[in-house]
Amino acid sequence: MKKLFYILIFFSFAFFSVSSKAGNMNARCKPFVQAPHLTIKVKFEPLRYDYSKAPRTLEKMHQKEYNGVTHDNYRINGLTPYNLKTTLEFNIFKKVFNDGVTCFYPGQIDLVLTLKDPVIYIARDIKRGSCEYKITMRHEQTHEQVNLDALEYYLPKIRDAFIATVKKYAVAGREQDDVPLEVVQENLHKKYFEALNPLLEELQQEIAKEQSKFDTLENYNYESSLCHKN
Repeated sequence: MKKLFYILIFFSFAFFSVSSKAGNMNARCKPFVQAPHLTIKVKFEPLRYDYSKAPRTLEKMHQKEYNGVTHDNYRINGLTPYNLKTTLEFNIFKKVFNDGVTCFYPGQIDLVLTLKDPVIYIARDIKRGSCEYKITMRHEQTHEQVNLDALEYYLPKIRDAFIATVKKYAVAGREQDDVPLEVVQENLHKKYFEALNPLLEELQQEIAKEQSKFDTLENYNYESSLCHKN
């Protein structure tokens, strides 16, 4: 399994302005708030193997749960789903001046990308140690490696987009202390994920494209021929 990817990033504030007044208030906040401490982690849960499913069950999972395409006269002997879980946690703090101007800013920000419950399914009626078992296992392990490689490839893009967004919305000033911290936190949470979601969708599409290269009739025929040589 891949090692834990762990990055600690310290950065200075960047401020956004919807008007000169807002910009002035944000600039006023700058000397009085601390820069957030940003942590980005990628976790890979332990890979497990499941031999309990019938081929028909794997086919239904492939079609309904993962939008997979099946080919006539070919059954599903194995399956390797992909499940990326994204969690984001942070707190919002504020500083209120005597004239009512309020500075809102995040403290510790933790973004965690987790490859959740990676599993390789092998049809239960395939005899372990057989040629068909070995070919199926190799095929599914290739799918799992694609999952890992794609996430590793896209990680710098995801990291950079997230850092840029956090910098952009690091602090905001208001004339009055009239907004609950929960509202500010919810708004920031939405903005962070607006930056992340397009990249996560692109990652999913890239994984699907790469996986499809192994699930072709040509490759199925080739793999089948390995166990049926004259």
